[in-house]
Amino acid sequence: MDSVMERMSLARSASARTASSSSASLSTPVASPRPAVIGHRGAPVGAPENTLASFGRAVRDGADALECDVHLSADGHLVVMHDSSIDRTASPHGPLRGGDIADLTRAQLDTVELGGGERIPSLDDFLDACGGGAGRPVGAVVEVKAPAAARATALALRERFGAQPMPLPDGTPPAVIISFHPEALRTVRETAPEIPIGLLAAGVDDEVMQVLAELRAERVSVWIQTLEDGDADRAWAASGASLHVWTVNTPEHLDAALAAGVASITTDDPGWVVRERDRRAQPVG
Repeated sequence: MDSVMERMSLARSASARTASSSSASLSTPVASPRPAVIGHRGAPVGAPENTLASFGRAVRDGADALECDVHLSADGHLVVMHDSSIDRTASPHGPLRGGDIADLTRAQLDTVELGGGERIPSLDDFLDACGGGAGRPVGAVVEVKAPAAARATALALRERFGAQPMPLPDGTPPAVIISFHPEALRTVRETAPEIPIGLLAAGVDDEVMQVLAELRAERVSVWIQTLEDGDADRAWAASGASLHVWTVNTPEHLDAALAAGVASITTDDPGWVVRERDRRAQPVG
C-alpha cells in the first residue's frame, strides 16, 4: 500500500468515480463500534517498516493484526518488502544496496542490511511473528504486490493454517490476502478458497463492485483519502464484503474512518489509533 505510483493511480481512479446507482441486494451492513487496528508494515513510526522489530513494536502497541507486503525472489522465495527493489530501504553502508527483488536470490537478500541492523524477513518469519513470536497471536494481513507471488503465498498460508483454518480467539481468521490486482486474488481463490481475500481500491464504484462480486471477496480496503459515504453499503451489496481503510495517521482521517463504521483501520502508528479508538469508545460521564 501507499507507494507513489499507487497513490497516483488511486488519485486518478478517484477523480473518475461516479456515484453508483446499484441497490443493495443484501441487508444493510452493521457499522463496527470497535474496528480492528492493523499495523501497516508493523509500526513504522517506531521501527523500520516490514521488519521483525516493526512487527514486534506493533504487537506491543496493541495492534489486532499485522500487515506486510510480499514479493518473489529470483529463486522463488517469498520476501517481505513493500517496494519491488531494495533501493529505498537498504542501508547505504551494507554490502548490497540496490537491485530488484525478482533478480536477487534469497541468499543475496540475506546480506541486505536495513535500518537498525534489521534484515529482510521471509513470509514465514512474518507468520511466526503473528503467531505469537512477537508476544501474542494476532491476525496476518498479507498484501501480494506482484501477481506472480499469489499462488506461492496462498500455498504458504494453507501449509501454515491448514485447509480449515482455526479462527483466532476473537473469531477472526488467522490470515487474509489482499491485493490491488484482481488476477492475484483470483489465483488465491482458485488455489486456497478457504483464505479470505480483499481488494485494494480507491473506492467502491461499479467496476469495483463487479470485481468483488466475481471474486466473492470478503473485504475491500479503501484509501482513506478517497473514502466516500456509501462505500460500506456498496461493498456489502456487491458480495457481502466488509469495508476497511488505510493508511490512517491523522485525527481527521481517524474521524472519517470511525464515522464510516469500517471493520478495520490500517495505520503506521497502531499505538495511537488503539488509544484513540478505546478512548472514544468509553461512555461519556
